[in-house]
Amino acid sequence: MNCFFVSCEIAENPDLVGKKVAVGANRFDHKGIITAASYEARRYGVRSAMSVVEALRKCPDLIIIEPNMSMYSEYSRQFFEYFLKITPLVEPASIDEGYLDITDVCEPEKAVSLAEKIQRELLNTLKLPCSIGIAPNKFLAKMASDMKKPLGITILRKREIAEKLWPLPVSNMIGVGKKTLEMLDALGIKTIGELANYPNFSLLKEMLGETNATSLVYHANGGGSNEVDTNHFNDVTSISNSQTFDNEEYSVEKMKLVMKILINTMCNRMEKQNIKAFNYRLQLKYNTFKVTSKSVTLPNPTSDSRRVYKLLESIFDDFYDKSYPLRLIGVAASRVIESKDEVKQMSIFDSLDEEQKSYEIDHLIRDINKEIGVNLLKKGVKMDNEHTNNKNFEKFSKSWRDDIKKETNHIEKIKNFENVD
Repeated sequence: MNCFFVSCEIAENPDLVGKKVAVGANRFDHKGIITAASYEARRYGVRSAMSVVEALRKCPDLIIIEPNMSMYSEYSRQFFEYFLKITPLVEPASIDEGYLDITDVCEPEKAVSLAEKIQRELLNTLKLPCSIGIAPNKFLAKMASDMKKPLGITILRKREIAEKLWPLPVSNMIGVGKKTLEMLDALGIKTIGELANYPNFSLLKEMLGETNATSLVYHANGGGSNEVDTNHFNDVTSISNSQTFDNEEYSVEKMKLVMKILINTMCNRMEKQNIKAFNYRLQLKYNTFKVTSKSVTLPNPTSDSRRVYKLLESIFDDFYDKSYPLRLIGVAASRVIESKDEVKQMSIFDSLDEEQKSYEIDHLIRDINKEIGVNLLKKGVKMDNEHTNNKNFEKFSKSWRDDIKKETNHIEKIKNFENVD
């Protein structure tokens, strides 16, 4: 899909058509990042994974909309359902990308007509623009889909790679990130064709590593898998969220921030649906098409985003391969149950762990504040004697108590006023 998150927002609010729009954290959140940008915003240099601060510096009148992953997931579900009406051989690559094997449903000469029909019907029914690549394997199909945006259709046959693929800058190639690009540049490799035909493969392996060098040269020469993996569809009892990166490379800190946003939106969806999950999975897809997927199963189900983040962060730290740039981060929850059906498996001490206690306390505080209409209750922090004996702490404590007293009196006045006939 073209600018998928932004396109979903525009589909819901047509007044945004033609405007500089981005989906990302609140514009006042200086640590937030942009997850998607419209083509109008991209003309000003706004890109995904860019900080909100930098995006606003480049485009001061940028309209920033906070992510609505439940809405995006619903649009994704609908267009993948549409794909399955065309062929059962569908492989989701991410929330907004997929591969369709149309070998058995369409004659080769009718492939463009089918692509035009798909574009037309998705635009008419869901208001979603998409670009389509037609090729003999998944790598070439993906490269072709990126050649014309928005609403492009590109055929890329193997006999055409010298004409259409090789002249492209090597930076356009899937699998080439910032560090790899620097090494290729040092070797004098500027285009995909120069990579495909590089005469000193031994030097290439020495610079890039054997696995990376082999994969890049193979794909630069038009190679790639043509097998569509239908098992990539998530189980109906799971909820997932993912973010695809462009060809740039990002710091571990930034990737963890993306992961935290993905987990928060996933867990928010679960809370709205009153469900929890026993199993959580982290998927890392690299630009070499290598995929790592690890999961953890809990004794008690949860939808606490902080707890889930700690679990998946640990998996990330253990299994993230710094040798290659990431193409995609995905998180998923499975073995879900309704919260009302939860039966906690207690320990031999018959007590909840600290994170579960924290989760229950947070919800209690939120419910009480919602009931009284004011954020009066706050979560406290346990402090040692060294801090509590400090005079500054005594002043702070007194000030805090005074504020609470004032707020309580204010609430009582409001209640008394409301009770007057």
